[in-house]
Amino acid sequence: MTMTSKLFRRVVLVVLSTFLLAACATTSVVSEWRDPGYRGAALKKIMIFIAAGDDATRRMVEDRLVSSFPKGTQGVPSYTLFPDAKDINEQNAKEIGARLKQEGFDGALTARLLSVDKDKVYVPPQSYLAPAAVGPYGSFYRYGGYAFSAVYTMPAYSYQQTKYLIETIVYEIPTGQMLWTMTTETVDPDSRQQLVDQVTRMIDGELTKQGLIAG
Repeated sequence: MTMTSKLFRRVVLVVLSTFLLAACATTSVVSEWRDPGYRGAALKKIMIFIAAGDDATRRMVEDRLVSSFPKGTQGVPSYTLFPDAKDINEQNAKEIGARLKQEGFDGALTARLLSVDKDKVYVPPQSYLAPAAVGPYGSFYRYGGYAFSAVYTMPAYSYQQTKYLIETIVYEIPTGQMLWTMTTETVDPDSRQQLVDQVTRMIDGELTKQGLIAG
């Protein structure tokens, strides 16, 4: 293998590594629905409830969502109203609805982790054209000889992807009517914080686009 081919191989590996890093931590919308009959204005005061496996995560994510809301929409963490998450259930629906109505809430947002899936991604072998000459700084008349005349094949490889599916729902208060729901998929977040940040930005963007929070 010539020096140029070795250099080209290193460049290809760097490019592929950069691509894989850039492809990490992406969040996309899997499904979304909005009540077509709802004609109300943007919600003014929304309780945020995160159904998490532990209290620390619940509080962290609720605070993050609250801090991301625009000035025209007030978000309130559910833990400040109902410290025990188990109190937010169907059996207590009337009491919860009455309290939210009394305190001026017109919306409630819930979010939960639906699944964590680990998939193995296979990338087949790929061939690239590599320059046969050494260096691009020879004579202009030799440029044609610098044309891509050698073929280098990258071997097949595989890597594991982790996908997080999160469901978010917005309800009208006090009726309890579902106004909007979205399921997002986040691939390979570097940390829990990055997962929360990406999904939060997606929620804010979609709620603003749908006119459910202030723009």
